[in-house]
Amino acid sequence: MKRSGRGARPYLWMLILAILLAAAQGADPKPAPPDPFVQKVADAVRERTAALVAKASGSKTPIEEALGQAAKLDDAILAEVSKKLSVTPDEVREAWKKRERKPKKVSAGDGSWIFLGGQDGGLDSAVKGTPVPAGDLIPPGPSILTKRKPPPPPAPVPLGKAIKTKTDWWTTSTAGERSALVETEFARKSALVDKKEETKKCSTCSGRGTVNVNRGGIGLVVVCGRCHGSKEDLVVQYE
Repeated sequence: MKRSGRGARPYLWMLILAILLAAAQGADPKPAPPDPFVQKVADAVRERTAALVAKASGSKTPIEEALGQAAKLDDAILAEVSKKLSVTPDEVREAWKKRERKPKKVSAGDGSWIFLGGQDGGLDSAVKGTPVPAGDLIPPGPSILTKRKPPPPPAPVPLGKAIKTKTDWWTTSTAGERSALVETEFARKSALVDKKEETKKCSTCSGRGTVNVNRGGIGLVVVCGRCHGSKEDLVVQYE
């Protein structure tokens, strides 16, 4: 005997319910909601880190002092966050360990040479030579009419150009470039974060550390003025 349309509906709903129950039982359990205190600590730590990095990056702060502050930011961060939240530094540290990881990547850019051992000041080449004056394809010689002796050749002069020192770089860089340098140093030295360092080739010399130039008609291979011979940019990913 065939079931009527009405009689078949309860069986259909029971089948649907059984399928839904089976799916619910096999589904992954929902993650526990984030701990409010852990979230509050994580937000405070990130906020104070950004503020302290910005403070250390001021143009009036000498570069050595700025990098020194960056390498020791952990204590300042813990102290300021614990004071703000009225808890101990150890409680801040333990809550921070339970934070949700938010990977961040920072690059020292054209200041990477400061960390990678690039040339600090001096000339980009030690070569000396006698440049040919602009427009003089043939060196001047004695006049046929006067029959004078040719003038003595000029003494060779240094052909290298000055490379920036650390201080030069710092005082002429933008606020964003200084901040990236300080943040990179913080990420490299901090015990509060997990980090991974990587490098990429200098965009000017393609990782050679030198560039070819022509100065006064003389071809030279000189130290790259961007990477200072270090060949690479430093990138740090941390969380």
